[in-house]
Amino acid sequence: MYYGESSASVDDKGRLNVPVQFRSVMDVLDHDTWFITRGFDGALFVFHKEKWEEVLQESRGTRLLEPRILDFRRMLVGSVSKVKRDRQGRLSIPAHLREYAGIDREAILIGVEDHLELWSKDGWRAFQARQQAQYKAMAAELFGRPASAANEGDERDA
Repeated sequence: MYYGESSASVDDKGRLNVPVQFRSVMDVLDHDTWFITRGFDGALFVFHKEKWEEVLQESRGTRLLEPRILDFRRMLVGSVSKVKRDRQGRLSIPAHLREYAGIDREAILIGVEDHLELWSKDGWRAFQARQQAQYKAMAAELFGRPASAANEGDERDA
């Protein structure tokens, strides 16, 4: 499983230098083949091969030509790029995906358990700032505490 946040650099050829904390997990789990695609909120989703196959399986169904499902599949599958780690542990990020995410030289790689996300440094910081006000309410929803009780905590914390 992938956890945490790490700064990562991208060279002139678009190769992401995968931080050691993630590279070591990739080695242990034998995750050499990756699928990189458009994510949400300006990030890129980075799925190892087995997880990508699960995502594809879940996105398939009897309603493949339903317009909203087709639009989603166009965004997700239409932009995907299959990459393998090179001998130095780097991943090549295609130009169209770097452009989508606004990634130039500095990036942030985060582990989200079963996949990675690649963000521009500014994009990740802006996302965190937008979500900060809702962080307690999200925790309350996930862990069973009523949202109103979480909001009362805001007043006590002030």
